[in-house]
Amino acid sequence: MIILASSSPRRIELLKTLYDDFRIIKPTFDESLISKDDKDLALKESYEKGKSILNPTYFNDLIISADTIVRLNNKVYGKPKDKNEAITFLKELSNNTHEVVTGYSLFFKGKVISKQVVTYVTFNYLNEEQIINYVNNEMVLDKAGAYAIQDDNKFHIIKEIKGSYNNVIGFPIEYIKEDIDKLINS
Repeated sequence: MIILASSSPRRIELLKTLYDDFRIIKPTFDESLISKDDKDLALKESYEKGKSILNPTYFNDLIISADTIVRLNNKVYGKPKDKNEAITFLKELSNNTHEVVTGYSLFFKGKVISKQVVTYVTFNYLNEEQIINYVNNEMVLDKAGAYAIQDDNKFHIIKEIKGSYNNVIGFPIEYIKEDIDKLINS
């Protein structure tokens, strides 16, 4: 059995592109236990999320966990607490290149693979009216950095991406699939 240690609709949707049948278990790890200044924050959070559901019952199952952050000039942008914070995030990201970092961890029969993937995203210049319109019309509170690349065809906030598109969604499925194959076949 495959277990996704996440309730993210975007991660669920991307995992469905690989597997028809998997179980979803929400991790119980408290993310506030890891310093937001930690350079491997996403990697450590993904590992702890997967570990939080690991028990002998699931030893023979493949557990997949992930965590995504947005980082600009060493400042971490997680999920905004409210619309005002989302507006602040988007103002700071406007006309800049930031990193989207996803850490993922795979647990299988006592073996673990943990990695992180970085994608560079450059925003167009966004004026206040564009930002407020975006925040009022999109679900931004459940997304690191207060934006979703999959909404971009409507709002055109992104100028360029360098790296994995799926990573910006929060689940670099192409890398995860490669590591799942390595883990299961080793």
